[in-house]
Amino acid sequence: MTPTTAETHTVASTENDVVAAVQQVLRSSSEPLTLSKIRAQLPSQFRQISLEELAETLRRQVAANVLYQYPKYRSQQDRFWDRPMPVHVAVLLRETLNDGPLGLAELRRKLPAYAQSSTETVLNEQVAQNAVYRHPRLGSRASERFGIRPADPKEYLRPELVTLFGRLEQLGFTQTRLREGALELLHEEEWATPPASEAKRQGERETSTTGGAESATHPEGPDAVSQQ
Repeated sequence: MTPTTAETHTVASTENDVVAAVQQVLRSSSEPLTLSKIRAQLPSQFRQISLEELAETLRRQVAANVLYQYPKYRSQQDRFWDRPMPVHVAVLLRETLNDGPLGLAELRRKLPAYAQSSTETVLNEQVAQNAVYRHPRLGSRASERFGIRPADPKEYLRPELVTLFGRLEQLGFTQTRLREGALELLHEEEWATPPASEAKRQGERETSTTGGAESATHPEGPDAVSQQ
């Protein structure tokens, strides 16, 4: 029997309701979800839908570029989300870096296989957005690392101080005296030198002030001085 217009309209309306409910579930999720997890979070009136029917409905949404289908991961079911792969990889990157800074190679190894090919591209985008920070190399053989927070200068000062104190100990100074001396230096006013950028600006201001003073002394300019 051929479905009537009313029956066709009812089926389409029901599917639209399911799609809207699925979109709400995926909008609230921080990661792609399997069909089983999506169905479990649907309103009770939609939980009787079979996984096959739900999969067919979601694949139509993928074809319409409304949803995104993800590879299987720790499950035999495909996964779906309302955001594209780069967004998912960015979330995985930040979650992996929560435990501390990592180099690119190590970071890639910790990610699922399906995310590894786009790791570097997404990582560079995250750095450009200040969502992830580059950390300078720790030693000549170490690789560049990345973290969700800016690099801590103490991490770089510590090995330098160990090396410096070790060299000065050979001159006869004790560790205690070296630490005391370093703390005294840090508290002395003359140690508080401005950063290179500030020193450059200060030099430019002094040059400008000197030039202004010369102009005031010889208002007619350098030619007037030579004529004198």
